[in-house]
Amino acid sequence: MLTGRQTLGTIEQSLADLRREEAELTKSIERSTRALADFQERQSDAYRDLARFRLDTDAAGTLNTRLDSAAREARRLLDKRSADYKVLGEQWRQSETERSQLQKKRQELDAARNTAENQMDDLMEVVDGRLEQDSAYLAQRETTETAIATAEAAAEKARTSEQDRQQKGKAYEADPLFIYLWRRGYGTPHYAHRGLVRSLDRWVAGLIRYQDARANYAMLTGIPEHMALHAERCAEIAAAEQQKLAEFSRNAMTDAAGTDLVAEIETLSGEIDRIDGELDKLDRQIETLSSAFAEFSSGEDADFRKAEDHLSVSLQADELKDLWRAARETPSPEDEKIVQRIEDLQERIDQAARETRQDRELQRDIGRRRAELSEVIKRFRARGYGSWESTFSDESLTTVLLGELVKGAITGADYWARAERSHRRRKPRGRSVAFPKGVGLPKSMGGFGTSGGSSRGGFRTGKSFGGTGFRTGDTF
Repeated sequence: MLTGRQTLGTIEQSLADLRREEAELTKSIERSTRALADFQERQSDAYRDLARFRLDTDAAGTLNTRLDSAAREARRLLDKRSADYKVLGEQWRQSETERSQLQKKRQELDAARNTAENQMDDLMEVVDGRLEQDSAYLAQRETTETAIATAEAAAEKARTSEQDRQQKGKAYEADPLFIYLWRRGYGTPHYAHRGLVRSLDRWVAGLIRYQDARANYAMLTGIPEHMALHAERCAEIAAAEQQKLAEFSRNAMTDAAGTDLVAEIETLSGEIDRIDGELDKLDRQIETLSSAFAEFSSGEDADFRKAEDHLSVSLQADELKDLWRAARETPSPEDEKIVQRIEDLQERIDQAARETRQDRELQRDIGRRRAELSEVIKRFRARGYGSWESTFSDESLTTVLLGELVKGAITGADYWARAERSHRRRKPRGRSVAFPKGVGLPKSMGGFGTSGGSSRGGFRTGKSFGGTGFRTGDTF
């Protein structure tokens, strides 16, 4: 059986490893890209040497001027690009360093929270035993249960009355003459029309017996509103009683532990949540920088493409092709050496280009796998699967299955589906006397969390009519 934190921690470590692999590959692609540009410059130099050897002074000068101009412009663009790349790299390193520091801090806080949660779990039986003998606690528990039952009944009645209003109100709302008078407020102090309009409205009201219908419709619509307000008041009362019950449980746990473990756990959880928010922002920032970095390292940025164009246009000119052909047709050893140098450089250019293309494909694949892992982690955090209460029965989530995800053999959706199927929520020890249905427990241990900014256990309401209603917590 895996704990949620073990599982999440292993996935996060795999993501960190993949990020390091991606960073190293990005550096390798950048080195290859720079080498490719260097080979092209050296080939341009070799062409100039060949031109000087084969052509007369004027023709060679013209050709060298064109090659020098192309090389100078390419070098200017590459120098600018290198400066931009350096700034981008520094931003990326700073972001990664900040992320690493935050992740380390989070791990420390998580370990402290886990220790406090385990201590609290160990004391459950003791606290249960104390409260079972506490008449004041037992009386408050009975009061709380009564308040909850009342709130649930009131919420159900409110829902029923709202459904009744919707069903019975259709006939009224489908009558255009009735709705016309109702919206004008006819028959109420709010009606302000006079003269002919008032006379015509009176005639329409008599025609459809509006006064009787208005009274019935007003009652039909008024009851759900009153019931909703009553249900809301009952829910507030139940929440207050539940808060009192949580105080008993928390105080008993504090006495047993010698410290307020609930407050400690919730404080640590709050800090972890804050760090998670910062990590999320950093991840988005790093993703943006990573995309820009990948563009630079692969030579897809505008400056590199312009520099490449300047060199390639010159190297593909007809005069240079003629020089190459002429040199190969003459027996002179000097120009043959230059041609050999050009051919050797071309082979190295082709090889560097092939390796760079392969690395770019791998880079895109790693980026896709990293995105899959990141999405899984976001889902884990959003669903609270990294909490103390979460466990997983499928141990392959941190071994074989995770390895398949990292390699790209399965998608993040496949992994997530397996994780959801094997997810379980463990119960704290004890007989649930002290924390019935999670009342007073920290959120990470299955409780309802805070109420009004306090770290004490709270009352949870559910959504129904008009935004009010009542729902008890998960069964413990």
